Amino acid sequence: MRKLIAIVASVLLLTGCTSTDVQKRLVVTAIGIGEDSISFQTFSPENEIEIYTFERHNLREATEDLSLRTGKEVFLGDAELIIFSGNENIEPYLVTLWHSPDIFMGTPVAFAEAPPEEILKIPSEDITAILTVSGKEVGLIDLYNEIYSVEKSAKLPLLSETGEISGEILLKSSLECGIIVLYNE
Repeated sequence: MRKLIAIVASVLLLTGCTSTDVQKRLVVTAIGIGEDSISFQTFSPENEIEIYTFERHNLREATEDLSLRTGKEVFLGDAELIIFSGNENIEPYLVTLWHSPDIFMGTPVAFAEAPPEEILKIPSEDITAILTVSGKEVGLIDLYNEIYSVEKSAKLPLLSETGEISGEILLKSSLECGIIVLYNE
């Protein structure tokens, strides 16, 4: 009996997860990066969308602000979507996302006509379903591979205000300038 208790206790200690750990964590389901702001889509305990927007140009600072505002540890590992809007230079954000240990490199990326906080009112799973069904889904790793290839260009789906695909955006990389320039296609 002692051995059984010791085994159960050691298994519980090794998992490291308790219900209070989960309650202290804020799970981000989508990230929106706009001209002058960064937005996060999360779900409340009532399973309702919550959007937090910060006037920042740095993803790490915006994530810290989110943690301070909610009092929770921010977890980006479940982000299902990354949306850009109105940016002419997205390279600093791509570098940050690339080096983030939490972000899944297959996370779909899109560009939006509307500010990200407007698009993020739509559940991220609905938008990713539209991207998948249309065959226009571009993962973060695909974007990197294309933008830093010999052609130095990539195409991203363009989303309307309703979350539907309305076209494509062409991104071009310039090593001399170190920026990514956006063109409507």
